[in-house]
Amino acid sequence: MNPRIVWRTSLAVAFAVILFVATAGQVLAQGPSGSHPPQGGGGQGSEGQGSGKGATKQDQKAVNKDANKLGATAEKTANQLGRDVVFCILAAHTTDVGTAQELKAKFAALTDIPFGQFVAAVIMADRIDKPLDDILNKLKDGESLGQIAREFDVNIGELRQGFGDFRSELARSQTNPPTKDCFSTTP
Repeated sequence: MNPRIVWRTSLAVAFAVILFVATAGQVLAQGPSGSHPPQGGGGQGSEGQGSGKGATKQDQKAVNKDANKLGATAEKTANQLGRDVVFCILAAHTTDVGTAQELKAKFAALTDIPFGQFVAAVIMADRIDKPLDDILNKLKDGESLGQIAREFDVNIGELRQGFGDFRSELARSQTNPPTKDCFSTTP
């Protein structure tokens, strides 16, 4: 056999093995679902991060904690820039939940839900594709957003990610306020 052919074949096989090992390492690092678990998983791995019926009490507490953090940021942003700005940002970052004017009117009609909790409920309605009114009615009945998430059988990780994303958006708006008022009638 020609030593040159043996050398080239050996190099090709070695290169193929290296590519296979690197690819397999990446697949194993991502886990069985092919995606990274949400941040703040509490060290549970992927358990309890899927649908709501499998959600644990710990997941429920984590949703409540993230919703409360979002609520506090919404309150702080409203104090700094005004509630109208928060309604505008909410409307811009959600779909099929309502315009800023509709959300403002809906909140004004409520008497027993704090502003921050309302903002978290709007984000929840957007992320889990449930009517906002259903979520607000459950809040009025004394349920927490964590209990509602568990009851509606939602993806806990996706919901928590939505809370975190919007909290970041509100924090960004505090340092770089929007220049357009969506409540103004002039173009």
